[in-house]
Amino acid sequence: MSNFRFICFVLCALCLFSCQKPQDEPQRDESLVLKALHDSVVCNSRMGDQMAMQLTWTAGTNHGTGSAIAYTIDMNLADSALDNGLHFEIGRTMDRTFALTHRQLIDSVLPFFASVKDNEPTRFAMRVRAKVLMSGEQQVSEILPVSIVRNLADTTRLYLIGDAMPNGWDRDHAAQLQWDMSTLSGYTWTGKMHKGEFKILATTEDWIPCYVRDAQDETHMLYWSETETQDDLKWAIEAPGSYTIDVDTKALTITITVNEITELYDHMYMIGDATPGGWSWDHLTSMQHPEKDLFIYEGALNAGQIKFPTEIKSDWSGEMLYAPTPDCPVSENGTFEIHTGDPDNKWVVPAAGNWSITINIQDTTISFKQL
Repeated sequence: MSNFRFICFVLCALCLFSCQKPQDEPQRDESLVLKALHDSVVCNSRMGDQMAMQLTWTAGTNHGTGSAIAYTIDMNLADSALDNGLHFEIGRTMDRTFALTHRQLIDSVLPFFASVKDNEPTRFAMRVRAKVLMSGEQQVSEILPVSIVRNLADTTRLYLIGDAMPNGWDRDHAAQLQWDMSTLSGYTWTGKMHKGEFKILATTEDWIPCYVRDAQDETHMLYWSETETQDDLKWAIEAPGSYTIDVDTKALTITITVNEITELYDHMYMIGDATPGGWSWDHLTSMQHPEKDLFIYEGALNAGQIKFPTEIKSDWSGEMLYAPTPDCPVSENGTFEIHTGDPDNKWVVPAAGNWSITINIQDTTISFKQL
């Protein structure tokens, strides 16, 4: 790491602490003690600006002089001289707290130590020094041992999953984003999405690790690992359509863009023992398509079950319109879900006769009327 890069990092830290009000100076003797929120830290490139390490310390003493005290944090590899390591000039501070993010550790701090290896724990020694400004007297805390792992996880594969996706919550068929090799942290995906929710998986083998929505900013992602406890929030798609999802795992940002298209579905079919063709793919009933996103059928139906394929795939792998619940009663103001596979919920037509069915893709509504 260049000296310029590290100096910039330290200057940013100094600016942060210089904005704080001076402390109420201690008027009694107090041992200077440095503590870490966690004595073992795993810093992860995917967690960006989330806090990785936090240090706090006691005030020390000015021996009742009322003099201000300035603090410095020293850091070096264990068994190495702290005088030759990194020095964070904190200065005067009220809360005596110093924190580093995952990005700061990975990009600015750990490169200073050439012996640090990826995905292996490295032992560090840390201490705090307190200087009484009036007298120049210095106090030094005992050494605090901290273990740090630089985890540069494999980020070449990310997947979209959720009921807004064509394959729903099926991990085995989650949609893979395309990795941008030029930036290493950029990913993109374009395709049809349904009204619903989605989140981002880092693997299809399990539900974690994954990326979830930040509760305060829906354009920001949080990396959720096995040790995280934040809420499992997802992004919402309000209307069916064609979308492009752009993700940056370094900036932890996500952009959802609606693409202009002339038609989401060209065809809609009916299948089930309530339809004239039954469950046969060779005798599907095609619905009329008078205008964009609108499909209509008027004619005979039997008593029985019905669902609506959007494409002809006799292996049952295609997208379909499904009922929101199993054995769903038909109604004039119903709704539907679009996905592949389970849950295989169907509507139940209660009686044979002539029926009118109207499907509005944009509004995700379906209406059954007996004529």
